[in-house]
Amino acid sequence: MSKVFFTSDTHFNHANVIKYCARPFSSLDEMNREMIARWNAVVGSKDTVYHLGDFAMGQASDWPGFLRQLNGAKKILIRGNHDRSARQMLEGGFSAVHEKLEWNGWLLQHHPIATNRKLLCGHIHEKWTRIGWVINAGVDVWDFTPRTIDELEKAPESPREFKCRYCGALLKHLGDNSGHRDARCVKGQ
Repeated sequence: MSKVFFTSDTHFNHANVIKYCARPFSSLDEMNREMIARWNAVVGSKDTVYHLGDFAMGQASDWPGFLRQLNGAKKILIRGNHDRSARQMLEGGFSAVHEKLEWNGWLLQHHPIATNRKLLCGHIHEKWTRIGWVINAGVDVWDFTPRTIDELEKAPESPREFKCRYCGALLKHLGDNSGHRDARCVKGQ
């Protein structure tokens, strides 16, 4: 029986993401190799994977090589802010490409938003895992491994607020923090 998996923000071929997100890899090659191995350890050849954006960085010509190494009968991309055009992503090997998508009562999109709906997203890397029914499917909080909906629904609740490290203001993870420029206090710039 085939399964359905979700993941986000793999950032294959993005060396700086190791530093930015404190990923536990010593090199870009190790990160790429390990994420492929972890994907293939859970995803079978008949399974479907919804990738919620930011698949890879660098040369688009390298991306098909990553996709060919990853198990799954269907790999469906919900475009993130670092992904190329839908045409390029389809040419690279994705089965389908969407900006957002409905799946079994869930909204799938790259960016988190404050909503009363069930939402699977990415974009925020290691910042938080779950706030209500908004769940981050990003690899940084899921041991660099795609997960099933049952696994994602069991995610522990994350704090809804955090303090600005520069001015101490209390900010909401799903709030409008534009005065802090993506949660960085203007005073700290």
